[in-house]
Amino acid sequence: MPRPGPRPYVFEKKSWHSDRHQPIRGSLVQEIFRVVNEIHSSATKKNKEWQEKLPVVVLKAEQIMYSKANSEAEYMDLKTLWDRTNDAINTIIRRNESTETGKVLQPCIEAALNLGCTARRTSRNQRIVAQGVTLTGT
Repeated sequence: MPRPGPRPYVFEKKSWHSDRHQPIRGSLVQEIFRVVNEIHSSATKKNKEWQEKLPVVVLKAEQIMYSKANSEAEYMDLKTLWDRTNDAINTIIRRNESTETGKVLQPCIEAALNLGCTARRTSRNQRIVAQGVTLTGT
């Protein structure tokens, strides 16, 4: 169940956004996948539900990062990628770190639940397409 709080994040188109960014956005999606795979344990990575939900969470996080960035340089800054990814996940789950304490779900799992992802069996082709770089509009 989603946390109470402000309305879910709405994509905000900025003056620097354009269709020419699709390849760049695809590259950043791949970078996010790389970072995510580096930080999660092998046990987590073997979890089928996690594997199925990860592409949805990564794509939504990238959309939020694209929307929040004030410039292409800020969007592509790999030095801040980890912090911006965490901020995007916190935006998805509407997490307020200053007021929340106690044990909570892993943010990436909660984000998947918040986005309404449900575990289901998919073919290998569907998983490859889901991990591709097809991004639409926002």
